[in-house]
Amino acid sequence: MKSVSPLSASLLLSLVALPLQAAEPAAAAAPASGAAAVVQMLGALGVVLAVLLGAMWLLRRLSGSKLAGTAAIRTVGGIAVGTRERVLLLEVGEHWLVVGVAPGSVTGIATLPRGELPEGPQASAPDFASVLARLKGGRP
Repeated sequence: MKSVSPLSASLLLSLVALPLQAAEPAAAAAPASGAAAVVQMLGALGVVLAVLLGAMWLLRRLSGSKLAGTAAIRTVGGIAVGTRERVLLLEVGEHWLVVGVAPGSVTGIATLPRGELPEGPQASAPDFASVLARLKGGRP
């Protein structure tokens, strides 16, 4: 069996006794009354909220206008062509790019000069109730 050096034994004893010594002053302190505990808790909450708000303000100041959405690429429109595939129309400067997007890939389809979208009412899918009524043989 290995023997323990006196230095190791004293270090081990001091580490064991340290939590006991630290617990004595905490036990000797009188517990705070109910109102004082609530005030202390609200004060700590206020400090935490102030730190969070200060950090958010600092991040906003340091990032500049990047959070404002002034990107060089703007999404004009898009449509889902599958469960995980989409075709997107992107505006880059004076050009429109038509791209296909799938998991793990983006494929360029066409480059067009910038145009205007039609302002009329868009053709929308019929609502579920009318489709169900038509399939059941009822009124459209």
